[in-house]
Parts: sequence; C-alpha cells; structure tokens
Amino acid sequence: MKKSTLEIHNNKLMGRLLVILCFLLCAFSVHAQLINKRNMVIESRWFQGDLKKPDPHLQSILQTGTVRAYDLRLGFTDSDSSYFAISSRHPTFGVGFSMVDYSRARMVDEPRNIGNLYSLYGYIDRTLFQFKSIGLSYNLDSGIAYNTDTYDSISRPNKIFSSVPLMIYIGAGLNLKCRLSDHFGIGVSAGAKHFSNGRMGIWNKGMNILGGDVSLRYYYSPPAKNRPHTVSSDFDKHFYWHLLAGGGIQTYLEDLQLDGFNARNRRYPIYAKYFMSTDVLYCLSRRYACGLGMDLFYIPSVESFRKADEYDLKKAKKDAISGIRYDHFSAGIAINQELYYRNLAVTASIGHYLYRELGMRENEKPIYQRFGCRYYFPHKSNLFVGFSIKAHSFQKAEYFEFSIGKFGILK
Repeated sequence: MKKSTLEIHNNKLMGRLLVILCFLLCAFSVHAQLINKRNMVIESRWFQGDLKKPDPHLQSILQTGTVRAYDLRLGFTDSDSSYFAISSRHPTFGVGFSMVDYSRARMVDEPRNIGNLYSLYGYIDRTLFQFKSIGLSYNLDSGIAYNTDTYDSISRPNKIFSSVPLMIYIGAGLNLKCRLSDHFGIGVSAGAKHFSNGRMGIWNKGMNILGGDVSLRYYYSPPAKNRPHTVSSDFDKHFYWHLLAGGGIQTYLEDLQLDGFNARNRRYPIYAKYFMSTDVLYCLSRRYACGLGMDLFYIPSVESFRKADEYDLKKAKKDAISGIRYDHFSAGIAINQELYYRNLAVTASIGHYLYRELGMRENEKPIYQRFGCRYYFPHKSNLFVGFSIKAHSFQKAEYFEFSIGKFGILK
C-alpha cells in the first residue's frame, strides 16, 4: 500500500526534527575543550519508578505503572582552570543512551504492555557539595526518544501517551555519590523523567515518571589534586541584544474534538507555526542575564479553531457570537532570563499576550512560557541556535520551537 501524501510529509518533518535535535545534542554535550581521555567517566544506571497519573482520564485506564530504565553514559569532566569550571565545581558533560522498560505497566483492557522507549540524550552532572570521597550533585538530561508502541485507534485505543514514535525526553535528579577508589564509584539518586511528543501527535498525554536509581561509575584517571578553588570575580556588566526567528509543528486538539474524540484517523494534520523575537538583556555576571523582549507569532492555519467554535456553539444549541475574530498574528511582551556555561545557555521566559485573537480561546489566560537552551557561536558572526518548549499556564504545552538568531553587545 502506498503511503499517503500526509504521511510522507509527516515523516520528512520528523526526519528534519531528528537532525536538528541531534545537532543541538552534540553542541550541548561535546565541547572541544572537554574532550580529553583523562577526564572520561563511564557510568551505568539502573532506575525504577512509577508512571504518574495526573488526570482522571489516565487514572481510569492505567492499571499499573511500574517502570524500569537502564542507562549507559559517557561523560567528560571539565577540569580546566576557567571561571565556569571552577565556579561550577568542575561539572561533567556527556551523552547517554537509555532503554525504558514498560513491560510491567498495564493499561485497562489491553493484553499487551505499553512497550519500550529508547532515548539518546545529553546531560550535565554538577557537584553541589563534596566532602572527601562523598559528594552531592544534581543532573539535568535532555534529548530525543523513540516509542515502540504508539496509539492506534483500532488495536491500541487506550495507549494515549503518544500517537507518534518520536518524543522529547527531559530528566532531572539529585545524586549521592561515593568514590570507592581511584577508578570506581557508586551512587544512589532520586529523580524524574518526562517524555512528550510536543503536540506533534494528536494524542500526547506524555509520560511522567518518579523514582530512583543506583549507579556504578568508572573514572579513567585518579582524582585531580591541587585544583584551584577560587577565581577572579572581576566582570564588566553590560547590555546585549538578541534577534531570532524560528518555528515548529504541532497537531490541533480541535481536530480531535471535531472528530468526536473518537480518533478514527490515526494521523491528523500537522500544522506549522512561526515566530520572531527580539530582546535586550543585562548581563549581571558571567553566568546570568535578564531583560525584556518582544515576541511576534504567526499561525498560518486558523480554520480548525473556527470550526471547533462552531461545533461547540451547535452542540450547546447557542447562536453564533458576533465579534469573534481569528487573526493569524499575535504579539506579546516577555521577561527573559539566561543562565550560561561557556557557550551554552539555558533559557526561561514568561510572557503576556498584548494581542491575540483566536476565537473563543481569547478568554484563556494570556500568559505563556518558554523554556529551552541555546548554543552560541561567538566566532561565527555572533550566531546561535536553540530549541525550547512553549507552554501556557505552566502546564499546557503548545509546541517545540527551533530557532536561529544573532546577538551583539550594546556599547
């Protein structure tokens, strides 16, 4: 059977996303100054947790949620004498591969298990406290995942965690580590894992897992001695600017609503969204900056919103409401923040729509958030690339954004 034009188009979009994410993952985890065999750390982890049920729908169809995960990581410790390395207690950056085993989790009226997830991600492990061979640290993970058992309206109607195989992975943990010898160490940790398709599929309940793990580490070299513990705090505070553009893709829940929430079609249309942003930030230190920005958003297709409003009014037996508008453009003002480590920045933004006309959605709270990361190329015409997730009310994800931009210092 030939693939439909929509399916071929969707596969191409997924492939492009995969390439972009892999590029950002490499930029995140493989910094040229860190690649030194003497700084290498190999780590294996065994995780067990519970799949959480955040809403009544999942509570009604998820019978058991026991999850196990097996990770293998390759990291490199930033051991030089730079400000970033010393002030951050020589963190470890690296890449990891994980297999998440859902064979013990069961859905109601589903004979098969949920399937497995395979993820490739970058991570940072930063020490908070060290006393002799005992250390307390936190880790942050971000990458991509492949879901082996997605939603199907006929054979797997209850597997609503994701209706597409490609997902985004985000993880965080608090670790207690003990170095047993020059080359080996063990650890225990508590943490959370989140998997989501970022609305690239019509079903996107996501997977939220809380649990803990045990780990075994191999250090290529013995612990470094006589490392500097202080660094000059001299820094010239300054203003700088960003100008960026980008976009992303998503499905509309309104299409599922128009289908009577039956999801009769396995694949729904995927829509593009675009944005342009600019801001001016004040760099308070080498590691932190904040400021104000302006955002302009463009949605090429608003027809689904119009049809969904008509459907709601017809279902409620109400007359059409006059004055409802559907505009492709919206604009907002935002407070932006960045936290730096060398050329990498973690970004966070909270904004307020100044103008947004999307029919009956105009009564939704006009607050939006964006969280992500950027990698700067200061020697490449001051360019940067980044990705982030845009959400509303700190709980409802809209879509994943990918961007490219330029920055400069205001003199």
